[in-house]
Amino acid sequence: MELIREAADKLCAADPLLAPLIQEHDIPDRLLPTATDSAFHALAHVIMGQQLSVIAARNIAQKVKTACGCIEQLEPAAVLELSGQDLLACGLSRQKLAYITDLAQRFHSGTLETKTIVAMGDEELYEVLTAVKGIGRWSVDMFAMFHCGRLNILPVGDLAVRKGFQALYNLKAIPTNEEMETLAEKWRPYRSLGSYYMWRVPTQNLVKGKPGKKKAAAKPPAVPNTE
Repeated sequence: MELIREAADKLCAADPLLAPLIQEHDIPDRLLPTATDSAFHALAHVIMGQQLSVIAARNIAQKVKTACGCIEQLEPAAVLELSGQDLLACGLSRQKLAYITDLAQRFHSGTLETKTIVAMGDEELYEVLTAVKGIGRWSVDMFAMFHCGRLNILPVGDLAVRKGFQALYNLKAIPTNEEMETLAEKWRPYRSLGSYYMWRVPTQNLVKGKPGKKKAAAKPPAVPNTE
């Protein structure tokens, strides 16, 4: 966690608007991977968490893990051994069932491997993983931040992060990708950590795209490597 602490200190110095958020919420406990992390487990959790609340995604993930007989992490072979009906009974949609089955087949066959994936550069990571059914840029961003521990990811496709930018910098409208890139330039090489705090910004009610009354801070998405 020393690296995260150092990064937070540098962000405080680089961006005075971000500093109060960092001081209020301290540093996250989940931006660096552990030695036992499985890329399949992480990506499966990202897929299960799409369009769901953190609690709902976690509940479904736990049911899938239990059904597969996996104690700590999901294993591709265990997922493939279950019938589609068994997985649907855990709460997966038919679409997510297809996505996770495709992912499991790729890992089981060796087409995808944790060691190879983690060693990829950012652009190669996006290219390889977005070729998998159900994995888009947002999913890769979440995987890169919370599984690979990459500290310079800017998830421009995350609406809550975009709204965080709008609120923090008092913008009249949700920023474009280019505007976010410009605003986050001062955060390099720790844009992942800066983005994490955008989920902590008290968001604004938007009236025709303009800032208004403050609301509660947005919650981070369901991220990989949940229990």
